Amino acid sequence: MKSSKTRSFHAPMLALERLEDRNLLSISPASFDNLNFDFQNYDQNHIVVGLDPGASVSQLSAIGAQFARFDTALDLGDQMFRLELQPGQTVNDAVAFFRLVPNVRFAQADYQVQLTAVPNDPYYSSQYGLRNISAPTAWSTTTGGGTTIVAVIDTGVDYNHPDLAANIWRNTREVAGNGRDDDGNGFIDDIRGWDFHNNDNNPMDDNGHGTHVAGIIGAVGNNAVGVSGVNWRVQIMPVKFLSGTGSGYMSNAIRALNYAVANGAHVSNNSYGGGGFYQAFYNAISNARARGHIFVAAAGNSSVNADVSPQYPSGYNLDNVVSVAATDSLDRLASFSNYGSRSVDLGAPGVNIYSTLRGNRYGNMSGTSMAAPFVAGAIALVRDFHPEWTYRQVIQQVLSTTDPIASLAGKTVTGGRLNLARAIGAGGGGGGGGGGTTSGPVVSTAAFSGSTATSFNKVRVTFSKAMDAATFTSADIVGFTRNGTALSGVTYTVTPVSGTTNQFDISFTAQSAVGNYQLTFGSDIRDTSGVAMDQDGDGTGGEVPADRYTAAGTIGGAFTFNSTDVPKTIADGARTISVLNVGQDIAIDRVSVKMNITHTYDSDLRIYLKGPDGTIVTLFNRRGGAGDNVY
Repeated sequence: MKSSKTRSFHAPMLALERLEDRNLLSISPASFDNLNFDFQNYDQNHIVVGLDPGASVSQLSAIGAQFARFDTALDLGDQMFRLELQPGQTVNDAVAFFRLVPNVRFAQADYQVQLTAVPNDPYYSSQYGLRNISAPTAWSTTTGGGTTIVAVIDTGVDYNHPDLAANIWRNTREVAGNGRDDDGNGFIDDIRGWDFHNNDNNPMDDNGHGTHVAGIIGAVGNNAVGVSGVNWRVQIMPVKFLSGTGSGYMSNAIRALNYAVANGAHVSNNSYGGGGFYQAFYNAISNARARGHIFVAAAGNSSVNADVSPQYPSGYNLDNVVSVAATDSLDRLASFSNYGSRSVDLGAPGVNIYSTLRGNRYGNMSGTSMAAPFVAGAIALVRDFHPEWTYRQVIQQVLSTTDPIASLAGKTVTGGRLNLARAIGAGGGGGGGGGGTTSGPVVSTAAFSGSTATSFNKVRVTFSKAMDAATFTSADIVGFTRNGTALSGVTYTVTPVSGTTNQFDISFTAQSAVGNYQLTFGSDIRDTSGVAMDQDGDGTGGEVPADRYTAAGTIGGAFTFNSTDVPKTIADGARTISVLNVGQDIAIDRVSVKMNITHTYDSDLRIYLKGPDGTIVTLFNRRGGAGDNVY
């Protein structure tokens, strides 16, 4: 759960937080083993035991026959044997038993081993971050489907870079160079994105930061060129709003996000920060959420607790925002990285990260700016692999499969660092281990619904496992708010969904007021094996509040904004201006204006609505002849 504080300020600016740059001209590739132990998957019918010298497997039969069949023991050599389990016995129970037996050196599950996919890119050996997140194991399952669009909202992208060009998004609805807005999206010849800083159709990087970010997300993998991205086949949409010096205006950041969402971006990477809470930006991200858009953001480079001193946009309290801290090659929290047990979701490599640079070059950069694109690339890979999933399912999959890291315990929501292999279900690769511990269930989705399009009276919850219905009751509902204020007088019932073992409906007193709703439940809800929710994925279930889940939903409606500087006297022969502050990012042609003007002979009047970007809409032009007043 993220916290936020409202602040007001003028002329908001956003900027990159520049850390160390180092350009490397040549690096020799290294080789390493291509086998990986999958600690999440093992043979359910066998275990492996090792015996002391001089001991025999037949000696175990007298005390262990209830757990294993010794007549089928397979001799693996060096006093090691594979034992077949008796019907009804579990690997966990058998391992626990034999570890206590005299003359048994070890007992463990028979883990799965699989090949890992190592790219042939010559600088891959310099990319420790990919190995830390177990990317090679993930790539043995998928390297990307090419269906997910990730907007790099930044300083632009060198779209001609040989390691990026094949993965640059192309607007196929637009005809290049004809000077027309073929797709009617309001942007002429936006073939590969837009530059909101210079207001043109050339989002070329003039700084280097955006190109570095893009390479981490999706440099073409296994093409024998340069480096590899997290997702080898992803569509990178360059959306520039930061200048060559790394600064830009909040209004352009909002326009950039709106462009990305309107043109099909499923994910955006936002490696910038500055200013405070800005309502219009919050609204833009919230509107993007309604389109299923995932907003990945750098946690910031100020070494502060973001729970206490929030940084934006990573601090916006919306469930489609993923805030990322930076770790180093040894999985330590980076000295510069912001952190927060409620406001920063997870960590990812962000120190001395080697990636693409503009001008066909490569080099190192450090910062949470580099950590965020690891997560953006991972989210894109998960979405490619599960295109039917909702944005919440995709985010939850990434957050619930992190590797627990000591330096992130109590410093992030998950207490973990990104594990790409576990996120796409390809195995352990750095996580788990130790005798096949059973993990607790997590909430996969929780969706609000109502009897009408403008009301809520139910949340349907889907768990990752079959659940014990007796453990999920109305007593497990611990909070229900609208716009952050607790709702009173609400009654709840929890009902299993017919024909399922993992779905429940939380029904409650109908709500129809416009606003953002959050319903929190858990965490002592158990699966059919009696294991409690482990929403944070740290291996310990039933923790409060870490393993609780908060479902979010919004009831929209018409927004009304009133002028605060009226009444005003209309001057003869001069211009009279009244300011209408609109707290939403709404296209000017979607605004309905009501006027109450008392003026004789209204044919004298011309009335215009002018937007902040200079767009003018005529509302009234010398209409009415000798009539009086306008309503």
